[in-house]
Amino acid sequence: MLQSLSQNLFHPPRFWRINFVVWFAFGLIAFLIRSVMQENLTRVIEITLGSELLGFLLSGVLRRMYRNLNLLQIRRSSLIVQTLLLTAFTAAFHSALLQGLIALLDLAGPTWSLTQIIPLWQRWTLFFILWWFIYLAWSFAYLWLKADLLVQKEKLQELKAKAEVQQMELQLIRFQLDPHFLFNSLNGIAAEIPIHPKIASNMVDELATYLKYSLDHRHELTTPLAVEIDAATSYLKIQKARFGTKLQTRITASAATRKILVPSFILQPIVENAFKYGPGKSSARLTLLITAQAKAGHLILQVKNSGKLSFSKKGSGLGLEAVRRRLEIRYPNRHHFTLKEEKGFVVATLDLEGEPCSV
Repeated sequence: MLQSLSQNLFHPPRFWRINFVVWFAFGLIAFLIRSVMQENLTRVIEITLGSELLGFLLSGVLRRMYRNLNLLQIRRSSLIVQTLLLTAFTAAFHSALLQGLIALLDLAGPTWSLTQIIPLWQRWTLFFILWWFIYLAWSFAYLWLKADLLVQKEKLQELKAKAEVQQMELQLIRFQLDPHFLFNSLNGIAAEIPIHPKIASNMVDELATYLKYSLDHRHELTTPLAVEIDAATSYLKIQKARFGTKLQTRITASAATRKILVPSFILQPIVENAFKYGPGKSSARLTLLITAQAKAGHLILQVKNSGKLSFSKKGSGLGLEAVRRRLEIRYPNRHHFTLKEEKGFVVATLDLEGEPCSV
């Protein structure tokens, strides 16, 4: 409600409508009070109309002055002093004009009223204090709503800027991962050419298929898990051509689980890491298991490869670091990524809560 009021208040036509309603309501209260203090109804109406119209116009002048203030940069003490001075001057001016109006009404037709028995200077002082309080309340309400709206706009701009940076960062990570994957694949092909040229040729065919698949999905930042599993399957075909029967793989994921949205290219670096550090020598056997389960709003992705967990500093480390960074962006405070050795297997586990953030 306050947000809607703030947005309406600073739109010129709406401001004047809202300001009119405020002063009209205040005028009704003032009319009732003056009706008790004075007997002549015509005089009460004339003073009320004149006073509230003057307040309506002077508050518009104050608004014009406040529009030039940068509330997010000006010091609070300076803002308070300026507001006190502006409202004091406005209240003094309002009170003086109101006394002039009352004097004219007294000359036009003398009628008894409570204001006539109060000395002019005391009457001016009383009206000045009253109007100063009213203009202060009006000013602080206006400035508070304006500051609130400016803070909201600044936060919105900050969120938009952050979203754009995250979008660019995700694209950059993807552009880094593609050559990273290509480098590892070409190294594997180069290793097979002298010994098994036929296998190397098959790997080139599978690599071409995978790269076409990657290009077709290069602009997707989130994708169903099924697409990620298909990409991993294509990559495994490349490795199958290299390892043959020494490579055993299994992918387990239900149809419902495959429909869950995940960040694109999130599974591939983990699978690739298993081949990079898992088999060790080319003659070693490798068992790789991929499972996906949905539990109570969480998606549990697990990649298990036979071997021992290595903390070697060799390699770029880009793959898993990219996974961690993307999870921080897509699942802020809603993810866990662990890598551990368990019963002869290296187990990488992703625990993702809810859907990935859209940026």
